[in-house]
Amino acid sequence: MTSVSDEEWITYKEKFNKNYKDEAEDKMRRETFARANQRIEEHNKKYEAGTVTYRMGHNNFSDHTEEEISRSRGVRTGH
Repeated sequence: MTSVSDEEWITYKEKFNKNYKDEAEDKMRRETFARANQRIEEHNKKYEAGTVTYRMGHNNFSDHTEEEISRSRGVRTGH
């Protein structure tokens, strides 16, 4: 399982003013954030190697699932 340090998680929550209803949601959001963090790190290694032209970073949606992001953009998932 991918993980992030307590410091990284706290910093993210403070930067984007994140508050969750309970520990279970905090845990789920942290796991989602950790997966996003891994994708960002892998992409940025490609940037450093010159194989992609832009860097990635965290934003307000880094703790959202792909489904939540799609819904927020008005994309319908499923039938």
